[in-house]
Amino acid sequence: MHVLEQKIFYLFQFIPLSPGAVLPWVITLAFAYICWRFGRRISHDSQEASQYWLEYIYESLEDLVCTIVGEHHKKQLLPVLATCFIYVFSSNLLGLVPGLKSPTSLFSNCLGMALIVFVYTFYLGIKAHGAGYIKHFTGDIWWMAPLMLPIHIVGEISRPISLTLRLFGNIMGEDTVILVLTVALFPLLVPVPMLLMAIFTSMLQALVFTILTGVYLSGALSEGH
Repeated sequence: MHVLEQKIFYLFQFIPLSPGAVLPWVITLAFAYICWRFGRRISHDSQEASQYWLEYIYESLEDLVCTIVGEHHKKQLLPVLATCFIYVFSSNLLGLVPGLKSPTSLFSNCLGMALIVFVYTFYLGIKAHGAGYIKHFTGDIWWMAPLMLPIHIVGEISRPISLTLRLFGNIMGEDTVILVLTVALFPLLVPVPMLLMAIFTSMLQALVFTILTGVYLSGALSEGH
């Protein structure tokens, strides 16, 4: 038994168990459980408050996605955009819990989400338009291709960089200010307005990330490509 414990300890040395690595999985599993638990109890004539609030959240997210991408792409992009908003908003709010840190205040987590959006944009574009999606990088005039191709490549690469830096910078700065006010300067009353402002900015940053993701994905699906 002692040898088995040593092997398990040796294995866990190579697994990143920092809060920044664990909390995203906790959020994912928590929402998966909520959807599984309440999804089994949904009925058309139910009067439960839990179902009412779930329907309200779903309809609000559906209206938001429709506003971003339009009615034509709403059904296809609703799952991914709703997931983006819920995940980013929940991650932002974790920084307000004493002793926890927002996963979105870590550069690696923000970069991972941005790269998922980047890859998924190309996937949708190629799926919808085939090789024509790649061809649009060279422009409509063939002899302008040497000029247009680098411009389009730089534009595409700037998207995940913009998503990463915007989310990372705002949430890291927000968490740092709250930590300084709470621990070092004014541990009682003064941080309360800052906490209320942080809830607003957490939602705002989730909205910005979702809106930009919707613009990129709907642009890849549009007939203009």
